[in-house]
Amino acid sequence: MLFITCIIFASVYGGQDCSRKIGKAKAALSEAINTLQNTKKEFLGETGSPIPSSKVAFHARLTNSITLGSTQTVIFDHVITNIGKAYNQHTGHFTAPSNGIYFFACTFLQYGVRLHLQMVQNSSEISKGYAQRGDAASGSMSAVIYLNKGDVVKVRHYPGQGSQTIHGDWSYFMGYLL
Repeated sequence: MLFITCIIFASVYGGQDCSRKIGKAKAALSEAINTLQNTKKEFLGETGSPIPSSKVAFHARLTNSITLGSTQTVIFDHVITNIGKAYNQHTGHFTAPSNGIYFFACTFLQYGVRLHLQMVQNSSEISKGYAQRGDAASGSMSAVIYLNKGDVVKVRHYPGQGSQTIHGDWSYFMGYLL
């Protein structure tokens, strides 16, 4: 609208002042667009909804089948969601960024015989799951637990069970701060 007004003004009265106004308007508009784009990158999640910095949630999938040894940590290596960056896909550890009550869940599929897993907080069991022998047998476990900042939660093979295989593509680990 300002551009059209300036064109009319310039054709009737001469246009140097109008050119300066157009230049200033373009600069202001460009700055406003940059500010909005930076705000979106900094404060909005993938859904376009504001995500407060206090929110913590993750969801990760195991991509390949793994034969586990005694107490071996299952590393769910494909991160789907990691709000708060508390889950490490290289170690399989969730590290609590703050004190609070957290919910965790794990679903898994055995590959071959049977599978015993446990969820641990630091080194203490908080849940255990079992998938029986059979075609595509699944298991699950969940926990609601108070964590202190720095506590670690992970999924690992149950001690003393010998080698067992967890099926990739069908096994997930997730959690969030309540």
